Amino acid sequence: MTKNWQIKISILTLAATMLACQAVMGPDDDYLTESSSQESVPQDAPPTQPEVEAPSGDGGGEACLEGESYHPENGLCYLDGGNAETPFTSMMAGVTEYDENFEEKLLDGEYVLVKYDIHGSEILSPEYESVDDDLLDEQDNTALHEQIWDFYAAMIPAEDRDFVSHYVVMTDGLGGTLAAVEQNPDEPTLWMLNVDISDTENLEELTFTLIHEYGHLLTLNTSQVDIDEELFYNAEDEDALYEAEANCDTYFTGEGCAKSSSYFYLFFDEFWYDIYDDWNEIQYIEDDDKYYEATDEFYYAHEADFVTDYAATNPGEDIAETWAFFITQPKPAGNTIAEKKILFFYDFPELVELRSEIIARAYSRLIRMQ
Repeated sequence: MTKNWQIKISILTLAATMLACQAVMGPDDDYLTESSSQESVPQDAPPTQPEVEAPSGDGGGEACLEGESYHPENGLCYLDGGNAETPFTSMMAGVTEYDENFEEKLLDGEYVLVKYDIHGSEILSPEYESVDDDLLDEQDNTALHEQIWDFYAAMIPAEDRDFVSHYVVMTDGLGGTLAAVEQNPDEPTLWMLNVDISDTENLEELTFTLIHEYGHLLTLNTSQVDIDEELFYNAEDEDALYEAEANCDTYFTGEGCAKSSSYFYLFFDEFWYDIYDDWNEIQYIEDDDKYYEATDEFYYAHEADFVTDYAATNPGEDIAETWAFFITQPKPAGNTIAEKKILFFYDFPELVELRSEIIARAYSRLIRMQ
């Protein structure tokens, strides 16, 4: 998966964290072997289903499609009992394949259009940035802003995203960054979700990217990482950075030290322990051409270990990209390291339960948005 966020470790840890996912998907991914279940899944459009009325005892709710159950706690209808998995993974098959006909039309930078406060599943108090006239239409498209947020809020249960404080609508043009997460500059234990409103037309790609970005939030929130607030507010202090890294007995993510029981550290310890030194040496290469050449060589030397080429960027992108495959693809056989990484998440019952919830919720939204 070709991405535009590939930076050296010193920049990663010194800068205010922004973890981004590019809109244009990369080369075909063939990490799955013949025995894996993904390859034979057709990508047909879901059939139109008749609507049935949701129970009205709670004051109303959306109309359910045939087979769906109404969930009054969130006002949504979706399939229960894992019944959404097959149609959803069918819909998401091939989502990371590169579109050779896609042409980027990037701007000269990245522009914030609107920032919203998040209260539960609502976005409030929009703050509008001063932008050029050619960006006003996107800035004023409140209906689209709300549609994308409503999709995300419906897909990720509220209790699993209570550390997301702001929703930022931005753009860098067509292509480039589709979505990103970054720490709240006023409270680094909280996070902001950034979405490029210009890149939201492809719903499957949007879904995959939002799930990838949630993978960062899942593995970097305060239940998983001891956030280093002092370093966050003194990002240029190299001595503080080196001290923080030296005092971390697990893995220093850039935001802080991963807890010993965290998903991040357990993943790192199992899959990066033997290759980390080779990867880390590359981060000290100062010449850009040599650096990118070395990163390519690293990936191709370990191609079967990663679900995409972007996953080889660093351990953080690896776990987020693998998380996205865990959610959007059928359970693999485990014949490669890449597949074993996906199976890693199946060892946690709470994540298997969350997977089913996200799949059911996402599928119910996608068939209504098609």
